Parts: sequence; C-alpha cells; structure tokens
Amino acid sequence: MNPSCLPIFLALWLSLAVADPVKNMDNQCGEHCLKILKPMFDHLEQLKELSDTNSELKARLNNKSQTINDLHSQVIIAEREVKTKDDLIIVQKNQIENQNELLHGKDEKINTLSERIKETQILLEHSSDHIKILESQISVLGEKLDTQAAQLKDQKELHNLVNTMTKDKIELQSKLANVTGELELRNHLIKKKDSQIREQSKHITTKDNQINGLSNAVKSVSKELTLATDDLLKCNGTDRCPSGSPRGIYKIKSHGLKHFEVPCNETGWMTIQKRFDGSENFNRPWQDYKSGFGDVRAEFFLGLERIYQMTRDVQHELYIKLGMFYGSTSYIHYDDFKIGSEAESYYLKSLGQHNGPAGDSLTYNLNDKFSTFDRDNDKAKGNCAEDHAGGWWYKRCCISTLNAKYYKDGIKQDGPQGLQWGTWQNFNYNVSLTFSEMMIRPKSR
Repeated sequence: MNPSCLPIFLALWLSLAVADPVKNMDNQCGEHCLKILKPMFDHLEQLKELSDTNSELKARLNNKSQTINDLHSQVIIAEREVKTKDDLIIVQKNQIENQNELLHGKDEKINTLSERIKETQILLEHSSDHIKILESQISVLGEKLDTQAAQLKDQKELHNLVNTMTKDKIELQSKLANVTGELELRNHLIKKKDSQIREQSKHITTKDNQINGLSNAVKSVSKELTLATDDLLKCNGTDRCPSGSPRGIYKIKSHGLKHFEVPCNETGWMTIQKRFDGSENFNRPWQDYKSGFGDVRAEFFLGLERIYQMTRDVQHELYIKLGMFYGSTSYIHYDDFKIGSEAESYYLKSLGQHNGPAGDSLTYNLNDKFSTFDRDNDKAKGNCAEDHAGGWWYKRCCISTLNAKYYKDGIKQDGPQGLQWGTWQNFNYNVSLTFSEMMIRPKSR
C-alpha cells in the first residue's frame, strides 16, 4: 500500500469505528469492499499495537537514561570520595614515615639508655658489694661497742657489788662474833646431849635385840602353826580346797562320799581332770568315769559321782586351761557349773555365763548326757565315745572333748579324734591339744 494513502484509510477507519463497521460496510460496499478493507484494518490494528509498544519502549528508555544519569552522578561522587581518601592515605603515609623516623630515633635512644643501664647495674653491683663490706664492718664495730658497753655495765655492777659486799662483810663480822659465842654455848650443850643419846642408843639396841628375838620366835611359831594346820587339813579333810593355803594334795570329805585326795592350788581351785603327757588311758567304761581313775599327781579324772555331789547344792565355777604342742595356752571360765545324778546319766545341767579367750565350745553340749563306749547316750547314729576314744557329754558328737585320744605331737593321726576345743583351734580337728586342766571351786557370793 502506498504510504500516501495511509491518512485516508486512518480517517475512514476512525469514522467507521463510531458506528457498526460491518453494517455500514455491508450497506455501502458490500462484500467486495469488505474483502479489500478488512486486511487493511487488521494491518492498522497491528500498527496501533506497534505504536503503543514503541511509546512504552521510549518511556522505559527514558527511565533507563535517567538511571544511567543517576549512576553517572554517583560515580562522579564516588570518584571524588576516592580521590579524597587517596589524599588522606598519602597524608597518613607521610605521617607513618615521619613516625618511623621518630621510632628509629627512639630505638637508638633506647639502645643508648640500655647500655647506660647495664653500666649502672655493674656500678650498683660493685656498690652493693662495697655496702655489704661496710655493713659487715659496722656489725663488727657494733658488737665491739656492745661488748664494751656490757663491760662498762659489768664494771659498774661489780663496783656496786663490791660496795654492797663490803657493807655485808661488816655486818656479817658483827653477826659472826655474836654467833660464835652462841655456838660455843650450844656446843657445850650438844656434847652433853650426845652423851645422853649414846646411853639411850645402847638401851634401844638392847631392846631391839629383844624384839627381834621375839619376832623370830613368833614367825617360827606361825610357820609351825600353818604347817600343822595344812597337815591337819590334809589328814582330816575339808569339804573344799582351802583358799590361801599352799598348792598341794588335800583330802576332801563331801556329803555322801568317802574321803578322797585331790590337787588344790593357792586360790582354792580343785582340779577334777588333767591331761599333759598321755600317760593315762581315758578310753574307759562307765564305771571308771563314775568312780574316777588315774593318779592325782599326774593324769587323772576325779569321777562323775564326786563332781555331782560337790556341785549339787552349792554353785560352783568351772575354769578350763588349754595348751597346744608349740606352747600356746588359753582358758575359758563358766560361773555356774553343775551336772545331774547317775540316774540322769550325769547330764550337763548348767554352765552359766562364760568368758575367756578360748571361746565357748561346751554350751553346744548343754543338757547332753555323759557317754562312754559301753553306755551310748549321745544323739548320733554311731557311738561318739568310741569315735573319740573317751567319755564326754556328746550330742552329734561335739565341738569339744578333753577326754579323747592323746596325741603327743599335737597332730591327729589315723584313728580316733584327739583333744578338741573347736572355738580356740578354729575348728581344725587335725590339731590335737596337748594340755588340759578342768578346775572347780564354790562361787563366792
């Protein structure tokens, strides 16, 4: 299309836009005009859209130009600031160079001062040594002055002391004269008294000799009386071991029993059983344990009937001494020992309270009957008296028995059990005691 025709078509397009374009075209041009003009109108529509797009692009271009101008202004301002900062950097660089020069100068001064300080320190060290020497000399002089002052003080004190002693000497000489007279008089009196004392001493010596003679006679009579009393007790008998009498064999007479001999010690303890060398056989029948057996001067058992009769009506203590092969010893004490009658199989009736380092190994058999190999009263399936080769108060069987088989070396061999006190030997029944002594005495109230 020729561009010169564009205004005509634009005017026509604008006029047609007011009314119904299709209707007007139908009326004026018909279908032929519509076919010719419609492409033109479409092209005009595209041109309009391009014009709008162009206007929008121009507006955006203007905005971009304004933005570029703003950025250019900011760049100019930034360049100015950079230039200002560069100027400041140059100034600061110059200042730093000046300060470095100053520091270099100060370093030189510091080095110089350090050298001077070293020299001063050397001088101070020399001065210090010199001062120490002077102080030492001053100290020596001070000591000398103190010594001289003390000497002067001592001289003054000596002078005062001499004056005082001179005065005292005069006074003492005067007193001495008076005392000498008194001494002469007293010496005369003393000589007279000495003569009287010698006479009295002779008389006292005579009396002392008489007293010593009488004392010796009293001692002799007392000794004879004691011996006679002991002999009388030993011969005639007593119902218990006498306390305070010499250790020995005494004759005992107890209710319902014939006289019998028994060992007694100084504190009234009566020995009722003793083992120490294995010389006596303790594997005995019932009758022997009832009546007693052995030698009271060696190994023996006093007898159950005698023990029963003595403990029946009077409370007795029981004291047991124990010993091992290598020399260790111990003991246990019971304060109320009592056994039953033969009809009761001499059962262990009472023990009371106990104390002692050996520990209590007998209470286990409290209320148990006495058993021998020919009279089995224990509660075991077998015969404890046979197993231990000795009579005792057995249960199932025991943790102690002092009448069992004796092993001289203290070690159980094949065969019966040995002498036992379990709590003392840590229940090691391969160990056999080599000493035992059972003692009783009436309990003091």
